[in-house]
Amino acid sequence: MENVFKNLHTNQKILIYELLKRGIYVEVIDEKLELIKATFKEHQELIYDRDSSITPYHVSVLAGNKGIAKKILEQNHISVPIGEVFKAKEKASIIRAFEILDGPVVLKPVHGSHGYDVYLNLKRLEDIEKVLGFLEEKYGTEAPILIEEFFDAKEYRVFVTTAGKYAVLNRDPAYVIGDGIHTIEELIGIENHRRMHPRTNALCEILIDDEMDRYLTEKGISRKFVPLLGKKVYVRRNSNVAMGGVCVDKTDETDRSVIEIGKKVLSAFPGLPYVGIDFMTHDIALQQNDDTYRIIEVNTVPGLQMHHRPALGKSQNVASYIVDLMFPETAEREDVYGKQWVK
Repeated sequence: MENVFKNLHTNQKILIYELLKRGIYVEVIDEKLELIKATFKEHQELIYDRDSSITPYHVSVLAGNKGIAKKILEQNHISVPIGEVFKAKEKASIIRAFEILDGPVVLKPVHGSHGYDVYLNLKRLEDIEKVLGFLEEKYGTEAPILIEEFFDAKEYRVFVTTAGKYAVLNRDPAYVIGDGIHTIEELIGIENHRRMHPRTNALCEILIDDEMDRYLTEKGISRKFVPLLGKKVYVRRNSNVAMGGVCVDKTDETDRSVIEIGKKVLSAFPGLPYVGIDFMTHDIALQQNDDTYRIIEVNTVPGLQMHHRPALGKSQNVASYIVDLMFPETAEREDVYGKQWVK
């Protein structure tokens, strides 16, 4: 029997598997768009990525705009990095903002995903000008660009639903372990082959690009450097899994305050049933306050695979949490209301 789902993205296949487990009929409407129709008795849902009738379109659009999302979070007294949005051509204003922030900054397009074209820890005016030139060339002079303070901490993905379900993982930036023989570039090739042959978890290939070279240069090394045996060497600052970041489940170690902040984020976007939050803090196991964390981005179509198949730690069935909300009539009663916090 032909697998009609084989060409869909892994995240969509994970969701489909959960739907099928519950006796929900699934058909592919448009493979390229990842558009499916799910039917259970008289209940039908058109699901585009993970968006369905339970996700208000306007809220999803607002949350997907990094500049607007930042303002909404600020108005709800949720900690975000200080920053502002300018058009790419407004170089003088961006440079002035850099001077006012008086420290390392982040530059990134307002619309984007997977960490692409996100430039972290920019400290010099020449770096700002170089990045602005690249962003303007790629996105155009009218493209909105966000400049904000760089909050140096560990990055976590906090998934939380209105039903109280949650999952948390740490995204550690891509790294290699030295063997005293191979260069960083060679170690990346070896590691990428290991990750993909066979692929057993959410790990992606480590991306080699100019941003990686810039990061290595800051550390006084290059991709031709040979690390000592057992030496852990980070090769980029961005921790997105799509760029080679390592996802480690931290759900059971997370302090309750983190989940409460996640609920506040959901409340800031009325109607949003679930969200994936890019949460920066030094230690997810400690109680958080306004000074210890920053919310970087809000994702209304969060990735599932990294929770289901983390590189390290337990699998968290976040697809079931989503389907509980899409098709509550298929959920076991104890699942609908979420697990109670015990700590």
